[in-house]
Amino acid sequence: MLGLMGFVVGCGGNTEPEALTMTGTWRQSGDLRDQTNGDSHIHLGTFTLTQSGAGFSGTGQQSGVCSAHAVQYTGPLADPTPFAVTNGVLSGRKVTFERDICRYQGTFEAGRNNRITGTATCTYVRNGTTYNFSGQWQADK
Repeated sequence: MLGLMGFVVGCGGNTEPEALTMTGTWRQSGDLRDQTNGDSHIHLGTFTLTQSGAGFSGTGQQSGVCSAHAVQYTGPLADPTPFAVTNGVLSGRKVTFERDICRYQGTFEAGRNNRITGTATCTYVRNGTTYNFSGQWQADK
């Protein structure tokens, strides 16, 4: 009977949750607003990341549409040029990282190791005007 019992327990499979990691390619999107200037920005892109210990870094790329008072323009947030992802930290389920003009924070969704939701804030100066965008951001692997 012991032999059968060992077999039944062995068939249950590994019930341990997979470890959280930032390593891989993430599809990301955001919906950011600048409340002062009345501008909005919606973007889609990717992050390609490598984790070492609790830290991670990599590259990102995104494109999107920025609008200013119903006039569309291509701003730094919609520039498709690749950028560096820096200062990444994974602490428990919480994630923080930066790019040249943005800071991201988020949390892995409960029970998932492939979806992060959170917020982003981005600041830059263009043509003498300071833009402060903030809003929702998410990524899926």
